[in-house]
Formats: sequence, structure tokens, C-alpha cells
Amino acid sequence: MIEKVALRLLSLKSYSTYELRKKLIRRGFDPQEIEPVLEKYQKLGFLNDSDLAERRVEAYKRRGYGPHRIIGKFKQQGLKTSSYTPEEQKEIILRLLKTPIYIRKDRNKRIAALQRRGFDLEIIFEIVK
Repeated sequence: MIEKVALRLLSLKSYSTYELRKKLIRRGFDPQEIEPVLEKYQKLGFLNDSDLAERRVEAYKRRGYGPHRIIGKFKQQGLKTSSYTPEEQKEIILRLLKTPIYIRKDRNKRIAALQRRGFDLEIIFEIVK
């Protein structure tokens, strides 16, 4: 029963081990029953937290999120963060600054918006003049 539910969940969306464990516990399954199923699916390759983390980092970068925002999201998802270079941050900030929403904002509002997206303040000041 637990394996069917876990497989159905995984067929709909990729989950981290932590996320799947939480979903199964919320559905009323015993944590001692959950662990062997999670281990089995990790061995079979259905659950791979490192690959999922890489895919999600790339997706968050495409959406224009900074490293601090990604770290926060990964903590919620039970994933370990990967590196995010200053060059990547600069590239994403420059891309965001070309969008109409940022062009209309004054300097202080641009800085605040970029900070909310999770970018390092030093890098923001370096780019936003």
C-alpha cells in the first residue's frame, strides 16, 4: 500500500527524500514503514536528491533567484545547496535589470528587489549604479 502511494506521488512530480517522507507521514503511514520504502527507491534511482538539487538550482537560476533565496528554498525541501558563483549572480542580475519591471524602478527599489530575490548586497552594489 505504502509503495503504491509513494510511486503514484513520484509519478506526478520529483520529490526529495525529505519531501516524500513528509507527504507519506501526512497520509498516516508509520515512519518505521516509510524508511525501507525510501531506501528501496533510492537504490532503484527513483529518489536522487543530488540530481534533483542540481535541476532545481538551474530552474531557480532561470527564474532569477539569488543564492540566499535558493538556500532558503532548499532548507524547506530538505536538500543540500550547491555553489553559486559571483559571476553567475552578476549574469542573472544583469539579465533581470534589462526587464521592463526593473527598468521602471528607481535605483533604491531595484536594489531592494534584487535583495529580496536573494542576491549578495556587495554584488548588487557593484552592478547597480
